[in-house]
Amino acid sequence: MPPGQSKVELYAALRRDAREGMSNRALERKYRVGWGTVQKALSSAWPGLGDQWNSQYR
Repeated sequence: MPPGQSKVELYAALRRDAREGMSNRALERKYRVGWGTVQKALSSAWPGLGDQWNSQYR
């Protein structure tokens, strides 16, 4: 993740490039993130919100 870029911006960039047909492996290399980060970005627009929400309302 480049300095000064928020996680929300990173997730948006990952989703945008994925929609344009870039593979998950290529996304990992381009943005220098791991497999889990790519998976989270493609499943949710907001980083970390799912875990907090689930634990709050169980």
